[in-house]
Amino acid sequence: MLRLPPFTYLQPKTLKAALAMKADAGPDGMYVAGGTDLYPNMKRRHQEPRTVVSLMGVPELRHLGSGERGAVPLGACVTLTELQADPSIRDRYRAVATAAGLVSTPLLRNMGTLGGNLCLDTRCNYYNQTYEWRKAIDFCMKKDGHICWVAPSSPRCWAVSSSDVAPVMVALGADYVLVGPGGENHQHRRGIAGP
Repeated sequence: MLRLPPFTYLQPKTLKAALAMKADAGPDGMYVAGGTDLYPNMKRRHQEPRTVVSLMGVPELRHLGSGERGAVPLGACVTLTELQADPSIRDRYRAVATAAGLVSTPLLRNMGTLGGNLCLDTRCNYYNQTYEWRKAIDFCMKKDGHICWVAPSSPRCWAVSSSDVAPVMVALGADYVLVGPGGENHQHRRGIAGP
């Protein structure tokens, strides 16, 4: 059985507190929402944060509702099940609801979030194995190695995105807001408003 390594788990109640906690943790900190990607990656030692900052207690990241000019603002911590079932999404952006409903299983959709699905780490059959397995064949270019086992003569890593929602959001021209220590960064395209 693969076990999680030891880490500190923080639960901020505001976006400002989440940003401060992550800044304090520095490069050894990571955000988590549903955890359906991060925790398995931690068990396989793909990612090894010493501090994990949960975003699920931040109300503004759980927002799903009406916006200006027909846009539907979506918080990064809206679950995929909520996204799939919301009437305004199903009526106006059926492709988004359908994509959210295609993700994995109901259990993972109940935990997994829009932000997590948009930010999924790339997948590879060689990389997505345990630390011991990767060590036995020699590490790959994605982490700790110098070769891509999918295409050994390639100068680049061939791990691919497995997000179901990201291609739909790109096709719809979703707007999104990134928030970090420097404040908000609005990325405007056209159409649906995203996280």
